[in-house]
Amino acid sequence: MDLINWLFGPPTRDQFASLVMRALRDAGDLRQHRYEKDQFRLLNAGAGEINLGNIYQEHCKLPSAERAAHLKQIAQVFHSAGNDLPEEFDEAKKNLRPKIWPRASYANLELRQRLNNGKPLDSPLYPLGSHLVTTIVYDLPTSMRSLSNEDLEKWGVTYYEAMEIACQNLQETSIAFSRIGDRFHSAVSGDNYDSARILLKDLVSTWDVSGDPVAMVPQRDALYVTGSDDEIGLKMMVDLAEMTLNDEVRPLSPFPLRLVDGEWEDWSFPEVHESYPKFRSLENRFMSDLYAEQKPLLEAIYEKEKIDVFVASFSGLQNKSTGDITSYCAWAKDCASLLPKTDLIMIQVDDGTAICKWDRVAKFAKDLLEPVEDLYPIRYRVSQTPTAEQLEQIGRVEL
Repeated sequence: MDLINWLFGPPTRDQFASLVMRALRDAGDLRQHRYEKDQFRLLNAGAGEINLGNIYQEHCKLPSAERAAHLKQIAQVFHSAGNDLPEEFDEAKKNLRPKIWPRASYANLELRQRLNNGKPLDSPLYPLGSHLVTTIVYDLPTSMRSLSNEDLEKWGVTYYEAMEIACQNLQETSIAFSRIGDRFHSAVSGDNYDSARILLKDLVSTWDVSGDPVAMVPQRDALYVTGSDDEIGLKMMVDLAEMTLNDEVRPLSPFPLRLVDGEWEDWSFPEVHESYPKFRSLENRFMSDLYAEQKPLLEAIYEKEKIDVFVASFSGLQNKSTGDITSYCAWAKDCASLLPKTDLIMIQVDDGTAICKWDRVAKFAKDLLEPVEDLYPIRYRVSQTPTAEQLEQIGRVEL
């Protein structure tokens, strides 16, 4: 190993776990933390588990001179996470803030709880489109704690009442926005709440855009807003999202949302737009990462529960000339499988492999695709491949 890299390079995963435990002790955390190497997490009797994956990546990207401060910050956050909340809501409400998380973060936590026979999560999660969820946090200068349903019940308030106050608090903080060109808007406050400002719908609706407001929150410090009819703005949105997701350790979502009648809803990027191929590739890369995290968890659960099912991979084909990515999965014959949703399906047939478009399969063999309830990202349970007659209707794709 190079001497300089050994002295100043990022720690290994095991070294990082040891550094975090030491930082927790230095911060006054007297709980016993146990390191689970295979899961790359810390367990303790008080606060449950600390998953190290994202914060390790974040730590490794920092210059060596900033890593000690980062460890100290991590320790302060997790040490304070179990601190008691104020007894009275009136005392607590000034520190409430809205927060946006990837839906997959909580979906994978639920799977880990199932794998480890843990209790179901007690977090009030409300969807923001199909790929994000909103929560409320109690935010202090050195710590942040997500509120549970039990916390809200103790205070005698509903999620909606608390969220309204949290959004009002956020709107009253210093907000910085920039405008690029005529109708492209970006939040640039840099306080880790720019993504959550998508929830300030009354404010966003006042911005000058062409068509309906369309927003994207690729990471926690990014909020991009343009108009559904703004070709230049949509191109800028995709280009900036690509740059953000390439560099970001903790991405949120590259899927756009449209503001309709005061509510955000999923929005389909126009297929005729010049940036559509890049946008689809961006989505496929994002979904590939989600399915890659989900697959080993499902396999471990089904092995433990003695369920015989094949968990198919989300794979991609890249066009060498354009760089565009097309996703696909394999559908094995006479095998119970869970398929991810992809652009194409490689279906095993008697004469080899039939390459079919997912949308065509869903149209002509819908009865064979059973969506698995409460699973994100979505998977479909299959047990038998399409008949020859169905394949004739579906048609085949030549690559």
